[in-house]
Amino acid sequence: MTYPLWDGSRYIEVNVQEAGREVCIAGKTIHFDPKSYPILHYVYAGKGKLEYRGKSYNLRSGDCFYIAPGEVATYSASEDDPWSYFWIGLGGTKAQPLLESVEFSHDKPVQRDTEKAWKRYFEAVYESYFGEGEFSLACLGNAYLLINSLASGKNMMSYELEKGHISAAKAFIRNNYQFPITMVDVAKSVGVTSNYLANLFQSEGECTPKSYLIQVRMEAATKMLMETDYPIGDIARSCGYKNPLHFSKAYKDYSGMSPLHYRNKGEK
Repeated sequence: MTYPLWDGSRYIEVNVQEAGREVCIAGKTIHFDPKSYPILHYVYAGKGKLEYRGKSYNLRSGDCFYIAPGEVATYSASEDDPWSYFWIGLGGTKAQPLLESVEFSHDKPVQRDTEKAWKRYFEAVYESYFGEGEFSLACLGNAYLLINSLASGKNMMSYELEKGHISAAKAFIRNNYQFPITMVDVAKSVGVTSNYLANLFQSEGECTPKSYLIQVRMEAATKMLMETDYPIGDIARSCGYKNPLHFSKAYKDYSGMSPLHYRNKGEK
């Protein structure tokens, strides 16, 4: 299916060069010829496969794939559940940088729309592209809204991922505070570096991972001091401290009194 190109030369930063929609027959294969502008496809139903720069991607409803300027690609509809998709070609000096800013690249040509929020913007661009018979400000506006939606979705996914790293780190600490774990151990447990994890905690207004570890250990120690008659040395080892003196200093820094003083105070 071929559509006429619009003259978007007067919109220098971003313009819509082409748009379309296709409900594919089973097994239909497209051999994509290079364009001078980037192309986005949004799969809104069915399944298919993309071959791009020597890699294969199995796609389904909610996936969005990118083909960079000057690149070739081959993509085909599934035999048992052929896909339907919108596509948009974005021209202008800022189109490629904007797509790169939301992390479409040669190495990451596919992104997942987990909330199914992008479809309406692709559809709006498509409808406004053909609704006026010539280039319209409505189409340009919808293109910007699409880019904004891609950016918002990326930011939200990043935010949820970062929150997940923090939650996983805290869970690791709560489950392993009895052992001599380090911040490197905590960071490795969630697949990030210790500096990155510390920055995540700080960006969310949390205490540092190290402070959280100390807090968990001291809360456990306080409970044992008040509810058991375990020796201080045993409590120290139960909270990840090999040296009881180090534990006593850490506890005094945390509570303002030594472990023994705290126990004795509680007994009065």
